[in-house]
Amino acid sequence: MPYTKPVITEPYYNSPIWIEKDVARKEYICLSSDCSNDDVELFLIHLFGYSSIDEKLSFKEAFNELFSSREDGIAISGGIAFFEDENNYILPSCCCGLEDWQEIELSIQNKSSPWLGHDPNPGFKYYKDHIIVWSDDPDAPENTNRNLLSIKFSYSEILNCLQKTKFDLTGFIQKPLYNWIYSRDIKIAKKMEEMMEKWILS
Repeated sequence: MPYTKPVITEPYYNSPIWIEKDVARKEYICLSSDCSNDDVELFLIHLFGYSSIDEKLSFKEAFNELFSSREDGIAISGGIAFFEDENNYILPSCCCGLEDWQEIELSIQNKSSPWLGHDPNPGFKYYKDHIIVWSDDPDAPENTNRNLLSIKFSYSEILNCLQKTKFDLTGFIQKPLYNWIYSRDIKIAKKMEEMMEKWILS
């Protein structure tokens, strides 16, 4: 059965000085309550790097800068990944943001293709009783002879998956992310939970 996961993509920024160990980089990270400390650290590396927060700031200074400079919202590369199985998946591509993941449900309601990034250009095709998610635009002339990945979802499947996505994001924010920060500063952990829910879930 196909499924979706909230992800960040390409967390390749320099590490802030307060993440002391070297964390192995990955193409993407699925966010959920099951994330490891390494996953949380990659998320934070990505969030602070993407937000252009100086990597040399102390822990408290960096979070204070994040909260004050991103009061109205954040942008972070990622979004919804669509999986046929663990080896076949379609990631959000360039310029797609995790903060916009909820717009996919609105796109389904309007039967329009959501913004999933460009180069490549993933998108939706709508049919009477199902949706097909394509890894790139199948109608583009340059894609005529390419092997593109397509994943079929029934409408109920994809809407249920999006509900699970919210559950996964909530779990990530309230458990591994919160706990990692809490072990270093209780006030910052509580503020970060509040801001993440505002930035990502509201």
